Amino acid sequence: MPQFAYKAKKDDGSVVSGLLQADNERSALDSLGRMGVFPLEIASREERGPAPAAARRSGGRVRAGDRALFTRQLADLLKAGVPLTRALRTLREQTSNGQLAATIEAIEKDVNAGAPLHEALGKHPAVFDPLYTSMVRAGETGGFLEDVLRRLSIFIEKDQELRSRIASALAYPVLLIVIGTFAIGFLMVFFIPRFSEIFRKMGGALPLPTQIVMAVSRVLSEQWMFVAVGAVGALFGGSRLSSSAAGRRLLDRVKLRLPVFGDVVRKSALSRFTRTLGTLLKSGVPILGALQISREAMGNAVLMDDVDEAAAGVRQGRSLAETLRASRNVPPVVVDMIAVGEESGNLDQVLVDVADAYDLQVDRAVRVFVSLFEPALLLFMAALVGFIVIAMLLPVFSLSSMIQ
Repeated sequence: MPQFAYKAKKDDGSVVSGLLQADNERSALDSLGRMGVFPLEIASREERGPAPAAARRSGGRVRAGDRALFTRQLADLLKAGVPLTRALRTLREQTSNGQLAATIEAIEKDVNAGAPLHEALGKHPAVFDPLYTSMVRAGETGGFLEDVLRRLSIFIEKDQELRSRIASALAYPVLLIVIGTFAIGFLMVFFIPRFSEIFRKMGGALPLPTQIVMAVSRVLSEQWMFVAVGAVGALFGGSRLSSSAAGRRLLDRVKLRLPVFGDVVRKSALSRFTRTLGTLLKSGVPILGALQISREAMGNAVLMDDVDEAAAGVRQGRSLAETLRASRNVPPVVVDMIAVGEESGNLDQVLVDVADAYDLQVDRAVRVFVSLFEPALLLFMAALVGFIVIAMLLPVFSLSSMIQ
């Protein structure tokens, strides 16, 4: 197992160094975190001296896990008393993601030039979204940046965990759709035409199901170019529809009205909204600004319209619970909990608790959806394949009855 030489800072400010064994640099950093020290330098013993940071990086987009790790480590370094510019330089040298390293380098230059951290982060919206920069701005203004960064890392990790659970639950149904589509396409393009030639030589009238299957097979095999153009056109039209405000609102309204799936969409959006809003309020962001940022986290235009109406009501001096009560998409229990939070002055924590509860409900709703969708999908695929097989066997049965 490779060895890594490290230099790290303890809670009392003293600097320690040593060697540790780990599978890779990321594992070594995790080991240092479990030891309760904050890494300043780390390098493999196989390297001859500290290798340039660029030589250790690999390209690629910045994933949520990379952003969460960067945020948590930055909070740890700042809490240990490491200056911001030095902390950024340390994290830039340690990261293995080329895109993130280049972004940190640009942020470091801006901070060295005197720019606040939130302004430097705001120049890279593809990596650090408005939620991130707004919370950092509130932390810098209030003097509790380390706490805000730690909350941000927890928020990113929880959001990524929820998305991962949903993606893993839907992976098998998607695989079934892909495999089933290819299997049916193979039957229609390569298998059915052979039967078509046999039936044509036999002559006679064919049963209606056989005629339907042969007609579809003929279109797919002989007019495949038009089919491909039609599919591309449908994808392009769907993309244009979803990119327009009216089209996106229409599609989002349809999603909410779908049985079972609509419940998953609604609960997932409410979970992201309440967690984002609660985290922002806890970090000192004003409620109107927090509502504006939180609405973007919902990902559904219909629900975002409800938040816009709520923000307008809050701007007029009404409570958030009062304005949300008119929405048909926000359950009364959520509105009641928000009302209790506003009355007790603990709205930020109540919203986070609501998000935690909805995360569990989303997980259960996804499981229910998948448990219903998988057998329905299998039944549909089996019925379709069965229809094709029976349609091809009907002429054979007719011929057998005529011979007898």
